[in-house]
Amino acid sequence: MMQHHLGINLGHERSVAIVRDGEIVVAIEQERLDRQKYSIGYMLQSAGVASQMQLPWESIRYCLDSCGIAIADIASITANMPGVDFAPDIARRVFPKDVADKVIALPSHHLAHAYSAFWPSGFDEAVVLAVDATGSTGADHRTESYTLYEGRGHTLTTLHSETVASHLAGISTLGFIYEYITRKAGFVTKMGNTQISHAEAGKLMGLAPFGGQQSQWNRWIHPVEGSYGLSISPYDIFLEVAALEKRYDTGTGKPYLRPYLVDLAYKVQQELEQALLHIVDLALKQTGLRKLCIAGGVGLNSVANYQLLHHLQLEDIFIFPAAGDSGIAAGAALWAYATNGGNKRPKLTKATLGHAYSDRQIHRALQKFEADVTVVELADDAMVERTAQALAQGYIVARFEGGSEYGPRALGHRSILADPSFERMQDILNVRVKFREAFRPFAPVIPLEDVSQVFEMSVGAPFMLVVPPIRPEMRDKIPAVTHVDGTGRVQTVTEADNSYFYRICRKLVELRQGLPVLLNTSFNMAGQPIVETPLEAIQTFLETDIDYLALENFWIAKRHVKVQNYAEHLEKVKPSPIPHGLPAEQPSVLDLMAQLDRAMFWGDMTDCPWTEAELQTLSSLGARYKETSILFPDSPFDRPLKTQLSEHVVLILDPLGQSFLADLSKLSQAKKSNLSTYTLPQTKLLLALLGQSEGWQERLRIAQRLTHRELEGQLHWAMEQLSQYNLQPELGDRPRLPTESPSDSNLLPLLPSETDRIFAPFADANFSLRNSLSQFHKLLQKSDYRVESICDRLGIDALQALEITHFHYYDRYKLAHTDLDNLIRLFLLRVALPERSLQELFGINLFTILKELGLLIPRNDQWASRIDLFCIEGIYLATDHRYMLLDEDKISENPVMYIGSDSAGLVYTAPQYAVEQVLDLCSGSGIQGLVASRYARQVTAIDINPRAIRFARFNAQLNGIDNISFHEGNLYEPVRGRRFDTILANPPFVPSPNKNLGFRDGGETGEEILVQIVNGSAAHLTESGRLFIVSDLVNAKDYQSKLADWWQGGATHQLVLCTADRDEILFSIPHSHAPFGQTLNHYNQELEKWLQNFQQANLTAVNFGYIFISCLPASQTSSYYCRTIHNPTIVIHQQVLAYFQQQTWLQSSERGHYFLSLAPDLRFRVEEDLDGRDRKIELFSPVNPYFTTYQINEEVWHLLQTIHRIQPQWNAFVIPFNAGLIEDLIGKGILHLSPERLTVKPDRKSETPLPKTQNMTITELSTKTTPTCLSSYL
Repeated sequence: MMQHHLGINLGHERSVAIVRDGEIVVAIEQERLDRQKYSIGYMLQSAGVASQMQLPWESIRYCLDSCGIAIADIASITANMPGVDFAPDIARRVFPKDVADKVIALPSHHLAHAYSAFWPSGFDEAVVLAVDATGSTGADHRTESYTLYEGRGHTLTTLHSETVASHLAGISTLGFIYEYITRKAGFVTKMGNTQISHAEAGKLMGLAPFGGQQSQWNRWIHPVEGSYGLSISPYDIFLEVAALEKRYDTGTGKPYLRPYLVDLAYKVQQELEQALLHIVDLALKQTGLRKLCIAGGVGLNSVANYQLLHHLQLEDIFIFPAAGDSGIAAGAALWAYATNGGNKRPKLTKATLGHAYSDRQIHRALQKFEADVTVVELADDAMVERTAQALAQGYIVARFEGGSEYGPRALGHRSILADPSFERMQDILNVRVKFREAFRPFAPVIPLEDVSQVFEMSVGAPFMLVVPPIRPEMRDKIPAVTHVDGTGRVQTVTEADNSYFYRICRKLVELRQGLPVLLNTSFNMAGQPIVETPLEAIQTFLETDIDYLALENFWIAKRHVKVQNYAEHLEKVKPSPIPHGLPAEQPSVLDLMAQLDRAMFWGDMTDCPWTEAELQTLSSLGARYKETSILFPDSPFDRPLKTQLSEHVVLILDPLGQSFLADLSKLSQAKKSNLSTYTLPQTKLLLALLGQSEGWQERLRIAQRLTHRELEGQLHWAMEQLSQYNLQPELGDRPRLPTESPSDSNLLPLLPSETDRIFAPFADANFSLRNSLSQFHKLLQKSDYRVESICDRLGIDALQALEITHFHYYDRYKLAHTDLDNLIRLFLLRVALPERSLQELFGINLFTILKELGLLIPRNDQWASRIDLFCIEGIYLATDHRYMLLDEDKISENPVMYIGSDSAGLVYTAPQYAVEQVLDLCSGSGIQGLVASRYARQVTAIDINPRAIRFARFNAQLNGIDNISFHEGNLYEPVRGRRFDTILANPPFVPSPNKNLGFRDGGETGEEILVQIVNGSAAHLTESGRLFIVSDLVNAKDYQSKLADWWQGGATHQLVLCTADRDEILFSIPHSHAPFGQTLNHYNQELEKWLQNFQQANLTAVNFGYIFISCLPASQTSSYYCRTIHNPTIVIHQQVLAYFQQQTWLQSSERGHYFLSLAPDLRFRVEEDLDGRDRKIELFSPVNPYFTTYQINEEVWHLLQTIHRIQPQWNAFVIPFNAGLIEDLIGKGILHLSPERLTVKPDRKSETPLPKTQNMTITELSTKTTPTCLSSYL
């Protein structure tokens, strides 16, 4: 008894086939039966979960019924799916036990493809190529890309199997690269109500000839000489496509009509052909064979198939008609047959592997629609005659005959036919029936013996899977099947295998002369599977504008419907847009690719053309391929990037979203939502631990802006994360924090006469309380002692807004009694608390230490704090009290300045360059140096006040910061001869009648110490060093000349940021007024001193602000700019950094090619009176303190709107009359200069300058005044 072997494809395009005696006796795709295009078999509740795929039961029953057998009669069942092959387990789970025992597993997906291609080819020997998007994924988690076999007799021997890492397969295989561009072109079919879609690569193949070569674009697929390998960087492909999209995509119309995508279609088709030629040519040379068999989804690329046939001069080629995954069912069954000892190999000559329908079924269908159709039964010859006559007159005829074809091509049994000699028949067929993209060609059918007369090919192509050129002299004769490049996807027929088509071709010549060529396309409506049953055939015929249906021997026409002729239909055809590519020699997008790479992995958003949302999407889609990059191999990770972390564990990168670790051996049981996810800094940390190199910790610390204690905590967290995946970190030179001083546990009580010498032990630079203070730090963090939490509790915007007049109110009416509330009371509101409460809060040991340090002092029978405790950017900072009014506040030293708007402002404003050495002058509490310790390898801080040195050392140890040293001294004296990358300074700057320089006062002009700092800075800065200062700016309009006098170095860019001018009274009152206990007479005396000093020093205005100086190479030109800001309470140092980049670009020789754009944070505000006459226009930002408010006139408003709309190129827009204004707007940050347009706008007009009007005005309005360093601090 002959055995039946059942094959099942459980991937996309589910299908079933049965093999008997080496012959495929029946095969069907599930979509033909359930009418769901591509029939993805996911369960609704498990969409995309391959292990929950459903068996194609309708197809199984169809095939069993065709053979007249039951499932129990099957000898073997071989099920397969691409990727991790769950198919055998699924089959065993759902079949009855006696049947489940017959389930066997294929060694690989590609082997099934190979059997489908070689076994029925009729070739005794051949090279066999299996190539698709994804084959099987093995135990090593590598996925088949393409496999070459040597087929001889009944055996297939692997020549080469190319695999890729499964988690990086997405744009790594030939099929997936082609699919990637297919999806970009919009050629996808959505699967039901799921998010799953199927790429229609055949459409891209048809689009490709409309494009052209772009020699400046990067090659994606590099054949490796002498090897079967191909060098492919999916990351570089991803970057280039994204860059081209950003440069050229307008977002309008059909994607496939966008010229850059047309050129990408051409490009990917060409590179695919070259890759296939390379690998097959090598196989032919190594084996000496001259025939080729192909299967796999890429095998449906009939253009590439012809190139292999032609260029490699093959004797013959066989492509399995169901070359895609639907053919897996046949290949699996053939493999099972061969594995069970079968050796018969009958040649496949017809793809009609479905079963025919009985006369009874046909008559039932005719009866159902008898009211709608007229039916004439004809003999075979008469049917051919009737069909040919209709076609020759320009009518469209559908054909239904016998069993359906296996695979995506209709080859005569489920076809729509037309005469290709009619010039516009392609357009008419699209408008009337197919409703598909107008550029797509239809297929010509020709008798095999005539093929070489019309086409540049002599071998048969019965399955329509090669696209040869049509001979030039023949193209005009069959215009409806001649593609734009002069080719045709030909189907050859013989009278023996396709009598109906063969005879029609001959009859057409008799009727209208010309060529024996027929137009053939599939019998279906757009988006639906090809018809399967007679009922579906008639129903589809009635629902479309097909003229006639030839169903077996029944000629069917529509009742009550007039059949119009070719000329009548031609009048309805409207012109369709023709795809075209870009002009040749478009420039490279390497610069944009680099920008995208930097934005995703380094967070470099400087003039980035992508929005934050766009970058996040791109990161989630393509960043995972980073390790494959050839063009951009550098990464921010401290080790060469490899995401395969162990045998089973991989890292899926998403630097702007959430990366995650995945155990591929368990992924089928895990949901992504249950996986641990990581930010980019966390991912860097994990990778650094797994592959340590010398100095890795310090590089990581600086890159992630961490203190040493924060780094230690992060390392501990990272090791716990890795242990969950059995990943063993290399501990290497793990940081060790300095130990406690011997005096830690035995601090002597301070003598009464020294009670104001708080933190006395810290006068010794070697004294350490790091471990004890780390407990204090943990308490602060655990209690959520942060600016945001404190301000939320108190209902204020910033800690600098705390007023002593509100302290009692906050204590009694705003705060509860949590740890955070009590910490706020103690360290910000001057409230004393019971000893027991503090012991419970701190613990007895820490409470004792804080007492002995003088931080906690007695007040009656309770304990108060001698310090205020601030938090900024995650750094805790102890200072003296802002309001020193109580007896306990009296000290014999200069106080340590609280964290005011000046200190915080410099933190928020000064660019944070990662550097080796930072110098912090006038360091006070250490705030600038401690913040800088995160981005510098070493910080040196200097202050003339010994009390400040003690406070700063305490603050450093409280925050676990070890890369900073504090020195008592005057400005540069302690660092004579040393140079630094960055100098930060917050000097005493108040123009004061008090002659002592220090703490607050900077002499009568406020500039005495400022001048010394600027004077000495050039001698202490590196060649590219930077000086950042916060200060009161006296007569701010004079600072260009002042800095020119003070600066002793070479070329620099200088930026001065102002707030608002204060005149003599606005300036003097805050310094004269004490909050409590001051008589009017005393106030007037103080005010008089300040006013006299203001006048005697010839001051006109005092303006709080910032001075930033950046050293330049000698070849560059100095610049100076002064602008107004709101004093920041949020970070704006990115904008300051961007200012210096803009100045560099303004001086660049490439400036003319750069583009202008408007800063995204800005808004226009237009006000007018009721009559619409008194019109006022303002430019402002509601969220960014870097911008003040600007009054602009109509001309400037229109200028800015034009720039925002068209983003013009400098050379095309900037001319002498507007150049000064444009440069001023760039200085203000209102305009940006960028090497690339930031966005592509569909309404962009020609880039011509505005009318030459001189009346362009912009007025920079002052911001609110910023009083600094009030007398009430003292």
